[in-house]
Amino acid sequence: MSAVALVAVLATLSVGTAAAAQAHPSASGPAVSAVAFGAESEPTPEEQAHLREVAGTIWTPELAAGWNMNSEVEAVLSTVTNEILECSRAFALVPRPPAFFPGPSYLRQYWKQVKDYFLAVRDNRTYRACVVTGAANYRSAIEMASQGI
Repeated sequence: MSAVALVAVLATLSVGTAAAAQAHPSASGPAVSAVAFGAESEPTPEEQAHLREVAGTIWTPELAAGWNMNSEVEAVLSTVTNEILECSRAFALVPRPPAFFPGPSYLRQYWKQVKDYFLAVRDNRTYRACVVTGAANYRSAIEMASQGI
């Protein structure tokens, strides 16, 4: 994907509603907690399919296919999405990602743009480092969230 397309995708990502969630890294790895404005309900089947597509671009479609796309998984996915966008911003190769944490309601509304962004950057060696690092850091957290742990 061209740099112009990446700019367009990130510009699209910077528009939307915000929900709050925070990740607090610790010595043993990232801990995830989510607090959504308006108390997010469980994702609908359609939203679960969208979340699965986003997760499949970060990990693999095969892994994501086996996960229960519940609100806890959605919170982890929101956190790793934020970390990947922050990492990408650090490379300063494209405009800034959203100034807010892309929480569950953001993912529900802009899942396609997030998925397209991850598809665009996963093959770029610089940005791929962000995706691979996010996937590695949050693999256990998303597996446990899927299992309700």
